[in-house]
Amino acid sequence: MKPAKLTLISALFAFSLALTSAASDAGAPPQPPTGEGKNQSSPPDQTTDNDAQQYEEAYNKGDAKTLAGFYSDDVDYIDQDGAEVKGRDAMEGLLADNFQQNPGAKLAITTEEVKQLTPNVRLSRGLATVTPANGAAETTMYTAVRVRKGDHWEISQLNERKAPPPSAYSKLEVLGWLAGTWQDTSGDQTVQSKINWAGDKNFLVRTINVKGDQSTTDGWEIIGWDPVRQQIRSWIFDSNGGFGESTWVNDGEDWLIRASNVLPDGSRSTAENVLTKVDDNKFTWESQNRTLNGEPQPSLDKIEVQRVAGSQ
Repeated sequence: MKPAKLTLISALFAFSLALTSAASDAGAPPQPPTGEGKNQSSPPDQTTDNDAQQYEEAYNKGDAKTLAGFYSDDVDYIDQDGAEVKGRDAMEGLLADNFQQNPGAKLAITTEEVKQLTPNVRLSRGLATVTPANGAAETTMYTAVRVRKGDHWEISQLNERKAPPPSAYSKLEVLGWLAGTWQDTSGDQTVQSKINWAGDKNFLVRTINVKGDQSTTDGWEIIGWDPVRQQIRSWIFDSNGGFGESTWVNDGEDWLIRASNVLPDGSRSTAENVLTKVDDNKFTWESQNRTLNGEPQPSLDKIEVQRVAGSQ
């Protein structure tokens, strides 16, 4: 048998949260599903807040014994690599080992589906994410079967598999409102930006045109999700030969964009730019903590940028 994994805890606990309702329907006679010959689906909110709180308290305490009490004597668990564990006692031992090896881990549950297969059998599917006290979060997809035993329900079968990595779009859609054409006029120049989705919505591409009294500069920026750094990043290039990259950090309606650039003459500049959404058709932009070759530079005043075409 393969060594126990941290993700096991997520699937076990997720299943308990998703399906348990013994506290609310203990002693109630089983009700047959409506609709002859059909499995009945129900919204993924079968568990009361009190149920969830009880399970979370047991998990956060590392209480393997309490959690094991929700499994049947002959429970069958298969992890994402095909390793199998059978029986409540074995599950309790596995949970205890995991809690010992990973103290302080936290759990987040997303229940996607609950089905009443028969009056005495329920099935659930969903996602469970465990975040260790130190380390990266890990998400699994689980499928579980629960069987009524007298006045309570027991976990009979549990399978989990690795969840697919999140798409870049799922991380970038928070910036989707920027799609369109924007313009601002400050001082003696006008800046127009056109932002569009590209690459099956896995990137946002911005084309920039800066018109001054005597010159015009074009620029191109690609905004994407970095799965290694787990953050939004962007890369920018201008028609004069300059280039740079930035990292984006969200704080409510504000985006802190830390930029590092190389100018056409080889000089290096840095800045902390703040983009603040006012509404779907307006945002503000300001640039602070600017340096040029390591020397401090004046901040730039806040400007308002207006949408002139396109929509969210």
